Amino acid sequence: MNFKRSHYIVVTDTIAGLIPKRVLLATRTARVLVVSESLHQKLEREAWDEMHDNDFDKLRQIEAIVPVSEDELSLIINRNKAAVADSQTLYHVIQPTAMCQLGCGYCGQQHTKDYISGNAAERILERIKSKFDRKRYNHVEIAWFGGEPLMAYAQIRALTPKIQEMARLHNCTYSAKLVTNGLSLKEPVFLELVRKHDINTIEVTLDGTAEYHDARRHTKEGLSTFNLIFQNLIKIYNRPDFKELGCSISIRCNVDERNKESVLPLIQLLAEYNLQDKIAYFYVAAIHSWGNDAHKLSLEKQTFADEEIDWIMEQYKYGFSPGLVPKLNPVVCLSVTPDAEVFDAFGNVFDCTEVPYVETYENSKYKVGNVNDGLDSLSSHRELLSFHDEILAGKYSCTSCPMLPVCGGGCPKSWRENMAACPTNKFNIKDKLLMHYAMRKNGKEEFVALLTNS
Repeated sequence: MNFKRSHYIVVTDTIAGLIPKRVLLATRTARVLVVSESLHQKLEREAWDEMHDNDFDKLRQIEAIVPVSEDELSLIINRNKAAVADSQTLYHVIQPTAMCQLGCGYCGQQHTKDYISGNAAERILERIKSKFDRKRYNHVEIAWFGGEPLMAYAQIRALTPKIQEMARLHNCTYSAKLVTNGLSLKEPVFLELVRKHDINTIEVTLDGTAEYHDARRHTKEGLSTFNLIFQNLIKIYNRPDFKELGCSISIRCNVDERNKESVLPLIQLLAEYNLQDKIAYFYVAAIHSWGNDAHKLSLEKQTFADEEIDWIMEQYKYGFSPGLVPKLNPVVCLSVTPDAEVFDAFGNVFDCTEVPYVETYENSKYKVGNVNDGLDSLSSHRELLSFHDEILAGKYSCTSCPMLPVCGGGCPKSWRENMAACPTNKFNIKDKLLMHYAMRKNGKEEFVALLTNS
């Protein structure tokens, strides 16, 4: 038969006496299938004539078995490119100020009291508007980033209604998201963001409990910030109409060698305040290079992945529901999307969110130009737009990695800077699949009981 075992498969080991079967993840479809050892061996040997028709059909359906003539890498890259081309969402990131109250040691940004001026704001609006002349969209999404975007609340208030009106005139829906340190996220501010400015996603960073967080994410004057941020969140989460407001708030915990012990206490603290079903998503992120040497204090990738399993189990113990099986990720970030751009407070335009306000990248190849020099002056070249083709050409280890369909390759800029951008799933996916199997087999309550008594 003219079929082969797909390269894009991850299969767990068996555990004698506990899990006699294997859990198979077909990453081309992000589908999971539990298979017997006998069926697994037939798949490995490509013994199609020995398979029952139903088993063969199931494996074909999830693309664990594919035509022998198929160039799988090309197919995945073409799917990813098609997802970019077919998207009908116009996405832009606006960083309305270079200012931030915090003095985080790992941050690579230079913070100054600069805000988007009237002229630059008008040019940015013109730039966004020009995108509608090239393609038809049905949705517009803006991400407010920083610096600290809420320090430029006046600019958010001024720009939002103009972009909302732009979307309406082009028969598009509109939404926005906000990445904030949370210091200025007071309840009245939150309500206005949601009700007037269509913010439906907010991400706040807490680097552990107060002891750890305040040692890292203090103000520039060295003052503590955890309690202020946490109280802001508690007031918002505990609103009786919080869920009806339709804005999800996630919590991110940045981790390196100095605060890795802070994650479990933070999970426990969040549980003490009964936030399990209110936090949209809690996740831990490794500190990365931000044009500096911050990444040198990060945990080694396998170590981080091992720790992540403990953090996930702790979340389950306390009633959270962290994800275990990754989803398809054809559009890894805005850098691979030709019509998405990043604007900073000075009117600079970039193709990556990590470079504004970072001295290392001040005149880098990631800069498209400056709107104050006229829209015609903006370069059509996008440095990272070739990322998919570079994977196809074998430039990065993504070329041979079976996780490519569900990670998208990771950060293109990191690969360009010779830093592997592999996500933790690459290093702990088998553990996650076994946890997924155990929970599905036993039910969540029994699964949590097993964890609690282990």
